[in-house]
Amino acid sequence: MRVRVVVVGVEGAVNLGFIARTCLNFGVERLVLVEPVASIEEALNYSAKARDYLLSADIVGSIREAVNGCDLVVATTGKGYSVGDYLRQAISLRDFIELLRERSVGEIAVLFGRESTGLTRRELEEADFLVTIPANPEYPILNLSQAVAIVLYELWLYRSSCVENIPPRADKSLLEEDIVLVKEIVSRLGLSSEKVYRINRVLERLLYRSMPSRYEARVLRYVLRRVLRRMSSG
Repeated sequence: MRVRVVVVGVEGAVNLGFIARTCLNFGVERLVLVEPVASIEEALNYSAKARDYLLSADIVGSIREAVNGCDLVVATTGKGYSVGDYLRQAISLRDFIELLRERSVGEIAVLFGRESTGLTRRELEEADFLVTIPANPEYPILNLSQAVAIVLYELWLYRSSCVENIPPRADKSLLEEDIVLVKEIVSRLGLSSEKVYRINRVLERLLYRSMPSRYEARVLRYVLRRVLRRMSSG
């Protein structure tokens, strides 16, 4: 499994330098910066032996561009849960790692937000998973570079111990075929556009979180098509 770290709007040069060092420490194949505010030149002073790594980071203008080609997109947040908020339904980092053990993944992108405001709601929409690091509830917000280190350490342990005798996971294009069918079914339930949108996002997250194998995704597609045919004939 390959890991791509995507940092959105990083503001501090110190943090950026430390992030580059951490990516190199834990074998991250690619670092992508989305509209960075921090000075790359200044960050080099804090990157130690990761200077060349930082200089080779990709700088892009959008998350969509940053995660292009990834099988799974994971957003990180300090605020993992909010009642009634379909976006703020995070799972713990350890639970996410356990889910990874059940399926093979080609490449994942891990999104980290700004030091001041994190990721916006629109940016969270780009992710398949929302992951949080459990911490003291009185002050759960970690420093950006520390959060990156914890996440990458857990992924490093996983990648060092992952096994090969597991079924091939459905890639994103196959899951998106199922999601199209799910959305078509939901659209026929006679609900308001707002409810349709929220239900679709929840079901989409559930499908990605389940991480089905290719076989399971194809079985689901078969069932969804049968349901649509029955709805059309009924």
